[in-house]
Amino acid sequence: MMRNLGFIVFRTPPEAPAPDSCLMAMIRTAPTLRHFDPEAMSFWITSEGRGRIETIDRSLKTPYRRALSWGRIRIADRLGARNSFVTFGGVVTGEPISRDALLVVCRSPAPILRLPGHSQREDRLAEEVLAFFGRVTPMLWRPEVQRTTSEASPLALFAAFLTHTTARLGRSVELRDALASDAPVVHHELARLTSQRPGEVAGGRELLEALGLTSRV
Repeated sequence: MMRNLGFIVFRTPPEAPAPDSCLMAMIRTAPTLRHFDPEAMSFWITSEGRGRIETIDRSLKTPYRRALSWGRIRIADRLGARNSFVTFGGVVTGEPISRDALLVVCRSPAPILRLPGHSQREDRLAEEVLAFFGRVTPMLWRPEVQRTTSEASPLALFAAFLTHTTARLGRSVELRDALASDAPVVHHELARLTSQRPGEVAGGRELLEALGLTSRV
């Protein structure tokens, strides 16, 4: 699949034991010139209780595996062109496929959404997720809140986003108009999580309370 591609985002089949969202990128020694050719990937991780950006390239020591934090993922080519994504967290791994190719896989039980970029279209709700994280970030100055947020599972963060957005849609006619085509997706995903993973939805509500965002919707 990756022979002629630089990256791809996809959802594993729903019937899989644990359906996930995946972002796969191939970092090669020499560009193929057939597709976007990633040379580096950057993403957020949690280190010693604090978030920081990790950047990997062909010099990565493999095998590589670590927890992926919520926020942006960026891949850049040799010319500085970039494609960006937003994630609720998961796991990132890296392994050599050949002497001149490194396969990096970001995997999450929550959606990995495409942002506007060099060679891709934006996914629905991607900008709303970024806006939600923009509301979360100022609350992280308190160490206990930062710790609670960093320890939240990707699905709990996703549930927090859906719960927060649902409440905002209920209060704002302007937002309902702006997200008219996306609101059904928000309601459907929240109902699905509530039915299938009620513990994650409860965790999302607890996280909103810890962040002080319950009263800001």
